[in-house]
Amino acid sequence: MSFFGSKLFGYGTGSSTSGSNAESSLTGVETIERLCDRLQSSLLIEDRHDALKTIKSLSKKYKLEVGTQAMHVLIDVIKQSTDPELISLSLDTLCNIMNPSETEQSSHLPADLCTQFTEMFIKDLANLTLMFDLLDEFEFQIRWSSVKLINQLILNQSEQLQDKVLQIPRGVSRIIDLLSDSREIIRNDAILILNNLTKTNANIQKIIAFESGFDRIMEIIEGEGSVLDGGVIVEDCFNLLLNLLQKNYSNQSFFKEANYIKKICKYFELSGSDDSATNWTQQKTTNLSLLLRLIQCLVAPNNQQQIIIDCQKAYNHFGLLHRLCVLLTWPGVPSDLLSQAICTVGEVIRGNEANQLLFSTVMMQSNPPRPIITILLLSMINEKQPFHLRSSILYCFECFLYKNEEKKAQVIETLLPKETGGISDINTGQILCTGLFAPNDFVSNWLCAVALAHTISNSNTLKEQLLRVQLAINTQDKIQAVSLLQQCMNILSESSNNTINYQFQSKISILMLISTWLSGCPAAVNVFLSNEQNIPYLISQASATDTEEKSLIMQGVSSFCLGLSMLYNSEQIDAFTAEKLKDIIMKRIGIEQFEQKLEYISQHEAYTKTLKQPKFAFISVKPNDLLFDYEFTRLYKSNETLVINLLKNKKKEERRDSNCSTDSRVSLDQQNALIINQYKQLIREQDAKIKEQQQLNQTLTKTCSQLQVNMQELMAKSGRSSPPEKLQYETRINQLEVKCNLLEEKCAEQEDELCKLQREKGIFEETINNLKTMDKNTEVLELRFENSQLKSELSQINQDQENLLTLLQEMEDKLKNYKKLLKQHGEGVSDDEDESDEIEPNKINQSDDSCEKNQDIPNNIHSIIDSKDTSSNESNLLLNNNYMNESSEADNSASSFDQFKIESQPLAIPTGENVDLVTSDVKPFNFLQYFNKPIQSEQFIHNQKKPSGDELDLM
Repeated sequence: MSFFGSKLFGYGTGSSTSGSNAESSLTGVETIERLCDRLQSSLLIEDRHDALKTIKSLSKKYKLEVGTQAMHVLIDVIKQSTDPELISLSLDTLCNIMNPSETEQSSHLPADLCTQFTEMFIKDLANLTLMFDLLDEFEFQIRWSSVKLINQLILNQSEQLQDKVLQIPRGVSRIIDLLSDSREIIRNDAILILNNLTKTNANIQKIIAFESGFDRIMEIIEGEGSVLDGGVIVEDCFNLLLNLLQKNYSNQSFFKEANYIKKICKYFELSGSDDSATNWTQQKTTNLSLLLRLIQCLVAPNNQQQIIIDCQKAYNHFGLLHRLCVLLTWPGVPSDLLSQAICTVGEVIRGNEANQLLFSTVMMQSNPPRPIITILLLSMINEKQPFHLRSSILYCFECFLYKNEEKKAQVIETLLPKETGGISDINTGQILCTGLFAPNDFVSNWLCAVALAHTISNSNTLKEQLLRVQLAINTQDKIQAVSLLQQCMNILSESSNNTINYQFQSKISILMLISTWLSGCPAAVNVFLSNEQNIPYLISQASATDTEEKSLIMQGVSSFCLGLSMLYNSEQIDAFTAEKLKDIIMKRIGIEQFEQKLEYISQHEAYTKTLKQPKFAFISVKPNDLLFDYEFTRLYKSNETLVINLLKNKKKEERRDSNCSTDSRVSLDQQNALIINQYKQLIREQDAKIKEQQQLNQTLTKTCSQLQVNMQELMAKSGRSSPPEKLQYETRINQLEVKCNLLEEKCAEQEDELCKLQREKGIFEETINNLKTMDKNTEVLELRFENSQLKSELSQINQDQENLLTLLQEMEDKLKNYKKLLKQHGEGVSDDEDESDEIEPNKINQSDDSCEKNQDIPNNIHSIIDSKDTSSNESNLLLNNNYMNESSEADNSASSFDQFKIESQPLAIPTGENVDLVTSDVKPFNFLQYFNKPIQSEQFIHNQKKPSGDELDLM
C-alpha cells in the first residue's frame, strides 16, 4: 500500500537515499499500517484512543503515508463512532494532512500534496455532508474540529467547495447559525469560513443576505467595540460585508431598502475621548478603511445607476455625508486614510446636486474660514503632500463638478473680473492657475491642467468665457496682458527652447487642456489660430523624427491638436483655413506619417489602461507615470477617426463646426448623423469580416476533421503493415498531426479574432445608441426653446390687447366729454348708439355745417373700432393715430372741432432684426493685476466698454 501511495503522488525512496533514511522511512510506514489495523480491529476504547493519538502525532512528519493509508479509516471512525474524543482526534488528523503549514520541510513531497488530499476527500459528497452534519453537534471539540476542517478544505479548493456546499441541505444556513454561537472561537472561525465562501459565488452571497446575515454581522461588530475600538474580528466582519455587497446588485438593493445604511452612520462617531479619536492605531485605521470601502461599493461609478442615486440620497438623509466631511477636518488622520476618505466623499457627491451643494457649504476652521474645497485644492498644489493624497483631491474635484454646470460656471467666474475694487480672497481659479504654471512641480501642472479641462469640458459657453481670462506677465520690467490660452502655448514653446524648466508631464497636460479647449469651440480655434506662432510650434513637434517614447507621445498629441484646429475651423483666419492647414500637414509631415503618429497614442499602453479605468484615484501609478486623463482619452477616441477621414477627403461633410460659428458650419444634428453613419459603415465592415472568419473557420474545421480521419486510417493500416511500411505510416501520421495542430491553432486564432470583432461591433452599436439619445435630447431642447419663444410672443400679444382695451376705455370717456361739450353749445346729440353704427367713414357729409361734422366724429371712431375688414394691427395703429390727434386738440376751444379730420391711412410697422447682444470688442481684464493693484484695476474697469444687457454676467 505504501508503494501504491508513493507512486500515486509522485514520491518514492530514491536510490541515492542513504540506508539509514530508508530504514527509518520503512519503519514509519510499518508503524502507520499497524496503527490503522489496531484502530480498526481493537475492541478497547483506550487502545483506539492511543492508536489515533499516535496517528495524529505522525500526521505531520509522515503526511503522505497517513493520507494514503489512514484517510478512509478516519472517515469510517467519524461515521461509526459515538465517542466525541475519537471523532475529534479523527477530524484533527484529517486537518493536519490537508494543512500545508503543518508540513515539515522535505524535498521529496510534492507541493500540491494537500490539494490532492482535499480533492480525494471532497470527491465523495457524502464526506462533505458528514462534516456539515457534525456542525449540529453542540459538543465543543467536535464542532470546533469540524469547523477547522471545513475551513481548511475551502482554503485548498475554494471554487469546488462553493459548488459542493450548495448541494448540501442547509449547508450555508448551518454556517450562518454558527455566528450566534456563544463560544467566540467557533464564531470567529465561522466568519473566516463565510469570508472564503463568499469571495466569488453570488448565490451563496444572496443566501447569507436573506438569512439575516447582515444583522448578525453588525451585532458582532457592535459587540466587539465597533470601528474605533474593535480588533481583527471587526476587520473580518467588514471583509465579509464587502464580499456580500461588491458587484451583487440584489444584496445592495436589500441592504439599502432594509435601512442598514442608517446603522453605518453610528460607526463614524469620532466624538469620544481625545485618545480614542486622535490615537490612530494600525487596527483602527484598517477598520475605518474597510468601512470606507463598504460605503464606496454602493456608489461606485460602475454600479447600477438607480442604486447609486438611492444610496447617495440615503447617505445625505441619514447624515453620513456630513460625518464624512467631519472626518476630512479631523486632526491627525493618516494620509492613506485621508486619501480614501476624500475619494469616498467624491463618489458620494458625484452627479448628485443636493450632495454637491452640501459639500460646497462645508467650511474649514481657519482664519478666515474657507470652503473645504478651497483647502483641498491648496493641498493639491502643495508639492510636500504625498502624491496619493493630491490625486485623490483631483478625483474629488472632478466628482464635485460632474453634471454640475452651475459649479463649473462659478469656477470660471473666479477667473473673471469683479465689479468690486477690493482685493478678493483666494479662490478656486487662482489656485488652479497658480498650480498650472508652477515651475519645477510637474505634478501640480498635470493635476491643475486636468482640473481645468474637466471644468470646461462639454460646454462651449465656459470655453468662450475662459478666453476672456488675462494674465499679467512681467517682460523686461513691463507688465503685459496675455490670454490664458496664449500663455499655455508660450510655456510649451519656452520649455522646448530650454528657457524655462517644465518637464514632459507638464507639456502633455497643457496639450491635453488645449485639446479639450479647442474641441467643439470654433471661437477658441479662432483665438488659437490668430497667433501666428502656435501652428509652427505644433508642426515642429509633429514633424519630429525622434523615436524615443516621450518624443513619440509629444508628436501624437501635437498632431491631435493640429487635427482639432482643422476639424473645428470656422474659416475666419485666412492664413490658417482648414485647406491650408491640410496642405501644410501634407508638405511638412505627410498624411501617412500623420496618421501613424495619431495611432501611436491610441495603441499606447497608458492610453489603453486609462480608457478602461475612469477612476483615476485608484490607479496605482507613480508621479513619474502620469500621462493621460480619462476624459482626454474619450475625447481622443471620438475625434481621431474624424481627423483622419478629413485628411483623406473621404467625406467633406465630416468637418464639424460649432453651432455658434458662421453660416457654413454644420449643425449638431448633422454631426451626430455623420458619426452614426461612420460607425454604421464600420459595423458593416466588421460584419463582412466576421462572415469571412466564420467561413474560414468552417473550412479549417472540415480540413482538420478530414486530416483526423486520414490519420486514423493510416494508424489502422500501420497496425497491419510490415515494419518499414509501419515506419512510413508513423512518419505520415506525425506529419498529419503537425498539420492538424497548426490548423487547430489557426482556428483558435480565427475564433479569437471573431470574438474581438464581435466585441468591437457591440462597442460601435452602443456608441450609435448613445448618439441617437443625444439627438433626441437636442430635439427636446430645441422644442423647449421654441416653446419659450412662443410663450413670450403670447404674453406680448396679451399685453397689446390690454393696452388696446385701455385705449378703448379712454376713447369712450372722451366721447362722453365731447357729447357734453356739444350739449353745452346747444347742439342736439342723439343717445341712440345704434344709429352711430350705421354711418360709414367714407359717407361723411362734407358740408360746412359744424354741427353735422361734430356729430360725425364719434360715429367715425366707432366705425373704425367695429370694422371687421380692418386687421388688428391696422385698428391698433388707427386708434393710436386718432387718439394722438384728439389729445393734441383737447385743450383747444370748441371751435377747433370744425378742423378735426380723421386719418384712415395705416402706419408702417417696423420689422425686428437679429441683434448681436454680445459685444465682440470687449477688452480682456487683467485679473492678476486686479487682485494685486486695486487702484489700477478700478481705472482699468472704468476704461472697459460696458457689456450689453444680454451678455452673460460673470463679472
